[in-house]
Amino acid sequence: MPPSTSASAVLLLSAVAAAGCTTIGRRYGEPVSPLLPTLRDGATTLSDAIATLGPPARMSPVPGGVAMLYEFVDGTENQLGINLELVGLEWFKFAIGRGSAEREELLLLFDDDAVLRSSDYRAWREKTGNGFGFQLFFVALPTVDSKHLWESPEQFTWGRRALEPLTVTLNEGNSVTSGTHGIEMRGTPDSAGQRTLESQHKRRRR
Repeated sequence: MPPSTSASAVLLLSAVAAAGCTTIGRRYGEPVSPLLPTLRDGATTLSDAIATLGPPARMSPVPGGVAMLYEFVDGTENQLGINLELVGLEWFKFAIGRGSAEREELLLLFDDDAVLRSSDYRAWREKTGNGFGFQLFFVALPTVDSKHLWESPEQFTWGRRALEPLTVTLNEGNSVTSGTHGIEMRGTPDSAGQRTLESQHKRRRR
C-alpha cells in the first residue's frame, strides 16, 4: 500500500474512531390514532370530540357546519459528529444530520347541529432533509432546516395580524389560516395559491 494511501486510511480510521452519534427529537401535538375508536359518525358531537382529543390545531367554518383539524408530528434528526481535534479544533466537531418525521392528521367535519358527519385520518412518514454544520463538541444543535413543521400555532398570531403589511392584510379574507376560509395542514408552502401575495411581500423584504 503506497504511503499516501496508508496515511489517508489512518486519518479516516481516526476520524471514525472520534465520531459519535446523536439523536434530536421534537414533537407537536399528541398521537391521534389511539382515540379514533371513540369517534362515530352521526353520534359524536363537537363537544365530545374536544373533550376526547382536546382543542384542534385548526378549525374553520365550512358550508353546512364546521371543520376541525388535529395534527401530530414526531420529528427526529440523526446526527453523526466527527471530532476535529486532529486538525487543531479540539473544541469543535463537524456534524452531518438527516431528518425525518412521523405524522398523523385527522380531519373532522361537523354539521350545523355540531354532530360528526365524516372524518378522514392519515398517517405517514416523510423525510425533512439533510444538513451539516460546525458545532461545539459538547452541544447538539439541529442541522436540518425543518422549521416549516414547527411554526407557532395560529392562535398565537391573532394579535400580530393587526400589524401586518398591506399585502398580507388585503389577503386576510382568503387566508386558510385565519379560521374562516378553510384548513391547510402544517408545512404547506406559502409560495402558491391563496398565499401568493404574502410570498411576494416576503421576497421583497429579503
